[in-house]
Amino acid sequence: MTLHPDEDPAAAVERLHQELLAQPDNNDLRVQMAWAIRRMTEASLAITVYEVRLIASEQQRAMCREAATRILELAPWDDELRTFANGLAAEVESGGQWVWQNKPMAIALAVCAVVVGLGLVVTGGLTGDVVIIVVAGVLSSAALAGIVLGFRRQSWQIAARAAAPVIQYAGI
Repeated sequence: MTLHPDEDPAAAVERLHQELLAQPDNNDLRVQMAWAIRRMTEASLAITVYEVRLIASEQQRAMCREAATRILELAPWDDELRTFANGLAAEVESGGQWVWQNKPMAIALAVCAVVVGLGLVVTGGLTGDVVIIVVAGVLSSAALAGIVLGFRRQSWQIAARAAAPVIQYAGI
């Protein structure tokens, strides 16, 4: 069987998967399956008004990671598919890098949390109040954790948020 241009990409993947189970050594089916996975992956991504595809959700990111691996397993000899899969894997990898958003503000807040926490610890130490020391440690640690959680994002999230106003199709 061959790929049908009007067939739903997910249905094509499922149909070819069933055929491949019956004929696991059929290289033509392996290539067709890899192409169907590529079509399904491309169809699942967000598209901007400028016709640019991008990863805009964690689900899309997971699908791209799995698709890249699967395509390389199915048809490593096909140069175009290998190039696509390697590019997809690189995009997923680079999108997973953690980046500070508004780094100066995060640093300022972190410095404030540390200064207030240390001030309370010193005050508690001078007065002999252990409760103030413990509360200061817990609150300043929680504040620092909140700052990290609030100001660090993976780069794919930042790109998706920046592109949100021009996304015309959200994908899966």
